[in-house]
Parts: sequence; C-alpha cells; structure tokens
Amino acid sequence: MSGRTLRRSAATVASVGAAAMALAATGQADPNGPQAFYFGADCTGIGSVVLVNAGPSRAAGLQVLGRNTIILVPVNRAIENRALAAGTTCTFMSHGSDPTNLEPNEAPSTDPVVIVNG
Repeated sequence: MSGRTLRRSAATVASVGAAAMALAATGQADPNGPQAFYFGADCTGIGSVVLVNAGPSRAAGLQVLGRNTIILVPVNRAIENRALAAGTTCTFMSHGSDPTNLEPNEAPSTDPVVIVNG
C-alpha cells in the first residue's frame, strides 16, 4: 500500500469513526426529536430502510432506524471514493418529518454511499 493510499484510507477511517462517535455520543440530538428528518431508501446489502438526520445539518452520516448502522453520503472526495470502491448505493425514494408517513420523491436518486455497521 503506497503512502498516499494509506493516508487516504486513514482519513476515511477517521471520518467514519468520527461520524459514528458523533451519533453515539451522549447529548446528541434525539433521532426522534422535533427536528428529525427521515428518508426512505433501498440500500445495497441492507434493503429497504428508514434513515434519519437528527436535525438540520450537512452531516455525512444518516442513522438507520432500528439498527446500529450509519450511512455516509459523499460530502467529500474521500467518502465518495470509498463508496465507489465498495460498490454500495442507496436509492432515496421518500422523505418527510414523520417516519410512518413519508412522501415519495418525484425523482428518486441513487447515490454511492458507505455503509458502516456497528
């Protein structure tokens, strides 16, 4: 493994770890709180899931409801490269503020993602 590849891998692992720790840390926004926003998605290897963003943010991590899994969407080149290398995607099909009543997206989008199982 070259130095450049090793640094990139280390940066990706650090990003994944930071996102996982941020969602698991005490005092974080409640994923069922008043500012939570939900997405219905079909993801490689885990099927149809509901994802939650605990509040308005541009965070890369979306928590899978009912599982110890985080979906990282590409907000930078390192996450995008890792997602493309893994071949994992999510098709985002619906959205809304109530996980039991999601509205269909007019044009579902399929994006490369990194799936982190806890």
